[in-house]
Amino acid sequence: MNRIVFTRFTLRTAIACAALGLGACAVTPEALTPEQQLAEAQRDRSAMFDSQEPVTRAIGLDEAMARAVKYNLQQRLGLMQRALEDHSLGVANLSLLPQLAASAGWKGRDNVAGSSSESVNSGQQSLEPSTSSDRSSRDASLRLSWNVLDFGVSYFSAKAQANKVLAAEEARRKVVADIVQQVREAYWQAASAERLQPELQRALSDARGALEQARQTERQRLVAPLESLRYQKSLLEMIRQLEVVEGELAVSKARLASLMNLPPATAFSLVLPNESSYAQPPLAYNLADLEVTSMTQRPEIRSESYQARNAVLETRAAMLKLLPGANLFVGANYDSNSYLVNDNWADAGLQVSWNLFNVLAYPAIRKTGDARLQVAELRRQAMRMAVLTQVNVAWREYERSSQVFARSNELQQVQRGILRQSESAFSSQAQSRLERVRTATETVLATRTRDRAFAELQVAHGAVYQAAGLDPLPERIAGSSVAELTQAIAGNSMRLNQGQGQVPAGIAAARQLGLDASATQASAAPPGLALAAQTAPSQAAQKTLRLDMWESLGSLRGAELVPVEQVNGR
Repeated sequence: MNRIVFTRFTLRTAIACAALGLGACAVTPEALTPEQQLAEAQRDRSAMFDSQEPVTRAIGLDEAMARAVKYNLQQRLGLMQRALEDHSLGVANLSLLPQLAASAGWKGRDNVAGSSSESVNSGQQSLEPSTSSDRSSRDASLRLSWNVLDFGVSYFSAKAQANKVLAAEEARRKVVADIVQQVREAYWQAASAERLQPELQRALSDARGALEQARQTERQRLVAPLESLRYQKSLLEMIRQLEVVEGELAVSKARLASLMNLPPATAFSLVLPNESSYAQPPLAYNLADLEVTSMTQRPEIRSESYQARNAVLETRAAMLKLLPGANLFVGANYDSNSYLVNDNWADAGLQVSWNLFNVLAYPAIRKTGDARLQVAELRRQAMRMAVLTQVNVAWREYERSSQVFARSNELQQVQRGILRQSESAFSSQAQSRLERVRTATETVLATRTRDRAFAELQVAHGAVYQAAGLDPLPERIAGSSVAELTQAIAGNSMRLNQGQGQVPAGIAAARQLGLDASATQASAAPPGLALAAQTAPSQAAQKTLRLDMWESLGSLRGAELVPVEQVNGR
């Protein structure tokens, strides 16, 4: 009777537990409430802008780069990804250790664990029911085991994770270089805009005043209607052009603030360039040096090299799994069963297992590994070609930007002279107000064109270094404050402009990579003298030059170059 009651109680308990378990599995989606979204936005905003050093003075280019490197969210994301890969490497290293498993438990039952036996021949019971275990007992064990096959696979996985750490660092380098390049462009746009703002406002005020005066003249019918309308149209065209420039200037500073991760509507000023600052930045490296440097310094190429390493490691791990697995173990055990003669003991053993069908997978794994390695190598070679193209394009863009800036600077100086003459003529009443407004507008536009050309030149100058893999930050920095980062960036920029960067020797390194001496010497000419050096008639120009793929990207390989005079003579 008691057994029947106990059975019913156990059945009801099991049904209740099953119902609770099924109810727990019924999960309904819960959308974020407005309060939760607002709280999350406040936390994110606090994390985005807190702990930043305040802006206490005018920001120069080096400080703008330092603030972007320190506070830009993309840079911080790169650092976190690098830290994540570091932690993953630590986890992978721990997987190389043997397994040390400790276990303890208790078990009991409501009756005696008894048993009997019967004779095989007669089928009759040969022993009376007996037991060899207590109704409740405790046990514990401590076992050290090591699987040789798992150790080998974990070793290759740890090596691959180490390569991922290095690849994450290269990705962070690329993010820093991209951010610095964007800051360089935004800074010169914003600084020139802030410098041009007073002159722009004077020109706008003068043009709007002239327009209002023209409208009053039209209402008073002091001049012919057609002449008045044409006069107003000219003024409106000038005002429209000035307002377009005003809108462009307003956006540039907001973009720079975003790159420095300053909160919106933060008031800050910039170190304004003077007229002497508008000069061509120096470039102390020739094209051959930059090409050679890019082959070893660009983060994309290094990342592809690490991926090629991992392709080999992945194949080795797959091949290792084909081998037999050996498991070694040693342990200590305890059991409170009173029927045992020895309630504690130590044991050790070796177990070997091998799936014989793994042998059939060897050819496929080998072919897959070879194909994976070939793909990785081809990707690296394609990346080298792309990097080499970027270096040459950046070099040509720097040459073009230098010429555009030189011409824009000359035009701006000429326009300044015209403005001075126009103001003198207007003061002596020898020129109309419309001509004065027109000259002021053209001066603002010429200055804006010169400033934009200078910003493009600065961007092209930085793009040459970025294409070559020359980092804006030194390898070691004394501290992490904005002032220390600013000093480090300024010092590194000065070293690069003086040709003291980590660049291999031009001709010697070029020969190691297949560059001939003539191509190296030809590319060593400064951008401003490159055209003159190529077109100057000489005996050397009469010879046939063979351009190497590393300089010309293969587009003119084996082409014959003849002097311009011979071409014109034909």
